[in-house]
Amino acid sequence: MADFTVDPEDVRTHGRTIGTTIAEDYANAADELARDAVVDTPGFGIALSPVEALYIQRVDFLVKDVRGAADVCRQIGSKLGVVADQYERAEDLHVGGFGGTPAKMSGFGDAYGRTGTAQLLTDPAVLGGAATVAATITLAEIGAVMGGLSACAALCPTFIIGVAAAALFVANPVGIAQAGADLMRHGDNLQKALNANFDKMCAAATGTWKGEGKDNFVIMATKLKGHLDELGAYIRTLGEALHSLEIALGGLWIALGAMTVPFLTWLIAMRAAELVPGAAVVLEPIIEAAGAAVAGSVTTMVAAVTALGGLVLAVINGLAKDFLKLMALPDDGAAGTPDLTEFRVGENFA
Repeated sequence: MADFTVDPEDVRTHGRTIGTTIAEDYANAADELARDAVVDTPGFGIALSPVEALYIQRVDFLVKDVRGAADVCRQIGSKLGVVADQYERAEDLHVGGFGGTPAKMSGFGDAYGRTGTAQLLTDPAVLGGAATVAATITLAEIGAVMGGLSACAALCPTFIIGVAAAALFVANPVGIAQAGADLMRHGDNLQKALNANFDKMCAAATGTWKGEGKDNFVIMATKLKGHLDELGAYIRTLGEALHSLEIALGGLWIALGAMTVPFLTWLIAMRAAELVPGAAVVLEPIIEAAGAAVAGSVTTMVAAVTALGGLVLAVINGLAKDFLKLMALPDDGAAGTPDLTEFRVGENFA
């Protein structure tokens, strides 16, 4: 082996920091990510529950990957302690291998069972608790629109299909927006704080260390830091995808509301004109104004349902463009296994 020097206490001190403080930072980050990524019932809604299951799978992978970083840091700290101990015993360096402990991400079926829709249907406690969430959303965005749509259906049963279609998209936009903001924050924190601290401690551990073992350690630490940065960037991207989803759902409900009010006015006026023939002259301006307000031409039930279908398709197309394409995981190792749970700290850090 080539000539080398090591300051045992310096390596031991910084290794201990990596194995304790830095490792705990990553472990805490994983716990916070798992908690903040949850979107409460009704989640993404019935229509988008398959997308929500895919999202839950991705979060499960990310949490295990970040938690794997904590395990790797503990192993690095332990091996750096071995470096210091062995230097004190002899002028030779050997570090035992650590092969990682791969942990597969959860399957799609399990993830689907954790969507807001599935919990609403299977967990009475969630069903009861959902009333508070739904009440908040109802007052803010969705409930009034659904009430208006239901009134339209009551006046003209043909519109029942429109109510059913809209109900499929009753989601938790506030929860989605909050989860997206939290994911972006966690991604930034991982890159700018946790990874920076890890890199700083690794550099400090090699400050007085020279030799082949040090060179291999630097290569390993650089590789690990690169994946951690990629991981942080992906977490932020996933948060941005949730933001796009929230915008799409918000746009859907705003558009539905803009259509429902004049359309309901038109239906009421038309029904009144039917029931009171003499009032037709008075109601005619209202009918014309309301009809013009509903997108200029939506003055028949078929046209209204068609418009609703167009809004639904717009949401789906928006998801395909801005959300689903962002779901490719940073997975360079065994497919479906978080990379840092299989990361190898080998002999002499090779």
